[in-house]
Amino acid sequence: MTGGTQGGDTMGIGELAARTGLPVKTVRYYSDAGLLPESGRSPGGHRRYAADALPRLRLIQRLRALGTPVAAIKAVMTGKRSLGELVTRELDAVEEQLRVATWRREVLRALDGCPAPERPRRLDLLAGVGKPDDAHDRLVRYWHWALPAGLPRRLAQAVIDGAVPTPPAAPTTATVLAYAELHALATADDRRRQPQPHQVGDVASFYAGLLDACALAGEALAAGCPDRLTEALGHFVRTYARVDGHDDTPAFRAQLRALFRRGTRADSFSLRYWRQALVITGETPPPSATSGQGHLAAPLAALHHQVAGLPLTANAR
Repeated sequence: MTGGTQGGDTMGIGELAARTGLPVKTVRYYSDAGLLPESGRSPGGHRRYAADALPRLRLIQRLRALGTPVAAIKAVMTGKRSLGELVTRELDAVEEQLRVATWRREVLRALDGCPAPERPRRLDLLAGVGKPDDAHDRLVRYWHWALPAGLPRRLAQAVIDGAVPTPPAAPTTATVLAYAELHALATADDRRRQPQPHQVGDVASFYAGLLDACALAGEALAAGCPDRLTEALGHFVRTYARVDGHDDTPAFRAQLRALFRRGTRADSFSLRYWRQALVITGETPPPSATSGQGHLAAPLAALHHQVAGLPLTANAR
C-alpha cells in the first residue's frame, strides 16, 4: 500500500488498541517513540499500520509488563539488539540492582543490630566505604603504595590481586563490616607499608616465595590434605629464612614462631588486615579460589597458625 490509501492489510491505531487491550494514547506513545513505525496515513490523515504491527505491539506490551525500559525495547524494535541480548543486559542490570540493595540492607542491619554506644563508630566506618567498588579501588591503591617500588610489575599485581578481596557478591552483616574495617585500615593516616628492601633484601624473591607458599597452602586447604600443608609450611619458612641468610632449622623456626607471636598484638596492622580479609573470603577456599582476588587470606591464616600456633580467625584473641 502507499501512504495515502487505506489497504485491507493495514489497521488503524484504534484497532491495534482494541486487539491488545492498550489505551489508544499508549499505542500512540509507542509509535511516537519509534517502537511502532507507521506504514502510512489514511486520506483523512489517520495513522495506519502494517500487519506486522500487531505482533510487534504485543512484544512491546510483554516486555513492558516485565518492566523493560522503553529505550531498551526500542533497540530491539530497530534491530540494534536481539531479544536475547536485551534479556542478558536486563538480567545484568537487575543483578547489579540486587547487589546494591543487598549491600545497603546489610549496612542498615549492621547499624540496627549494634548497641547504641557503638552505632556512631559503625556509622562512620560504613559511611567511609561509600560504593563497594570504589572502596575496592582504594584498597588496590593502598597496596600499590605499600609494596616496594622495585617489585616487578607482574609480581606486584599478583600480590595485589591476592591481598584485595572483591566486595562480597552475597554480602552479610559480618562481611560488610569486615570490608569496611579493611577499607578503614588501608585509608587511615597510620596505614603501614609492606616489607621493604631494607627489611627483606631481595624483595622479588621474598614476595615470590610467599606467593608460592600460599599457592601450595591454598591447594592443601581446598583438597583437605595435611601433608601438602606441611610442604607449604616448609616453603613459607624457607622464604623467611633466606631473608637473613638462615637455614630452615628448629632454632630458626622457634625464632620465627616468637616473631609471629609478637605480631599477634591487638594493634598489629597485618593481623587486623588479614583477620578482616578472612571474614570476607572464608577460611576454606573452594578449588577455584586458589588464585585471583583475595585468595591469600585463607592460606596466610593457615600458615600463620602453623608457625605461631595461634589462629588468625577474626574472633581470635
